[in-house]
Amino acid sequence: MQSFQSKETKSDERPLRLLFLLSRFLDGGIDTVLLEYVNHLADHLHYDVTLGIAICYGDLEVYRPKLSPCVKVIYFNQSPFLTRIARQRIEKKASFFAKSIDETLCVPLRRLATQRGICKLSQQTDVIIDFDCCAYAFLHHIRKRKIAFFHFSFNEVLKNNPKRMNRIRKGLTAYDKVVTISKAMCEEGREMFPQFKEKFILLYNAKDEQLLAKYAKEPIDSPLIHQPYLLAVERLEESQKDLSTLIRAYSLLVHEHHISEGLYIIGKGKDETQLKQLAKTLQVADKVVFLGFQANPLPWILHCKIFVHSAKFEGLPTVLIEALLLDKLIVATDCPTGPSEILDHGRCGLLTPVGNAPAFAAAIHQLLLDNDLQKQLLSAVKEHKKVFNLNHIDHQLHALFLGETMHEMIQKK
Repeated sequence: MQSFQSKETKSDERPLRLLFLLSRFLDGGIDTVLLEYVNHLADHLHYDVTLGIAICYGDLEVYRPKLSPCVKVIYFNQSPFLTRIARQRIEKKASFFAKSIDETLCVPLRRLATQRGICKLSQQTDVIIDFDCCAYAFLHHIRKRKIAFFHFSFNEVLKNNPKRMNRIRKGLTAYDKVVTISKAMCEEGREMFPQFKEKFILLYNAKDEQLLAKYAKEPIDSPLIHQPYLLAVERLEESQKDLSTLIRAYSLLVHEHHISEGLYIIGKGKDETQLKQLAKTLQVADKVVFLGFQANPLPWILHCKIFVHSAKFEGLPTVLIEALLLDKLIVATDCPTGPSEILDHGRCGLLTPVGNAPAFAAAIHQLLLDNDLQKQLLSAVKEHKKVFNLNHIDHQLHALFLGETMHEMIQKK
């Protein structure tokens, strides 16, 4: 097997040069997963890592300070002329007139700059990783190994959307491999795009468990963290997430089972006002605490009594993996895709039907009271969570970047 040494180890062998592409680097789940990968590859393995980002969003890039200094960052669009309205759109401050100017003038110019930037960087690259699967239009004519990461359920994202389905189908021709982050996603992709069946592979999102534990112990200057609480960490957007079902379930727990634990929700999004109104309508507004966006939610996860996650569909929710690695009790909706695999089909946490508030409430209530169930779940967690440890998937990453099968890598040992 080819040796991959740390950067501190002397070697005559040139490191493999990786170019990660991202359309924007903000505060979402994809961004946190990317951060984990590029830091691990640059700091601990024998790779040179460049991150090419389509648009610079300045101080909105809350995870930028956490990037390793070993990762080289290149923006394809950094001038105020090309980024000002794009930033306003992210902040929901762009007028209709500004959006029109952006679409007709700035978007084509940004696309051209991105295409040129990718073309230039590709000349000094061995492998290109399109991490949010948005750059395929620029990659067809580049003769390098190209890998795409897809982070959501194919069925949920593409169903009833033939235009997007056709666009993705054309885009898949640009890649040598398409990484899916759950078994269910991999099966969906192979079924929906049978002509690309051999391109789809499974690679679970993984975390550095030691670093995770370190961040989880950072102090939080709030008395709320010392109170008993249930915790959800999600984007406040009901198109994909389903916090309304969680709040309804929590209302049942308060009014029918008289639980004393609060419900804390970390996240931001366009439906925050709607969700706060729902809590008020259900007479639990005094117990549901919206904590907003937290750059480091891990201390809140570490101290929660039960971690809860409600969504209509997912890819492989990072926050559930983080809760698992921190040995937390978990209740989640069994949505496509991800929660079932993360929780080992119910062995490591309780799963409930999507949109079923009474079932969600019953699962939480059972877990609060049943000490034997708590011990059983946490015992299973200790064995299963290693699947999501970065060191556990290193050999898969090497095979992916080198274009080798696992069998070929084993033969080299």
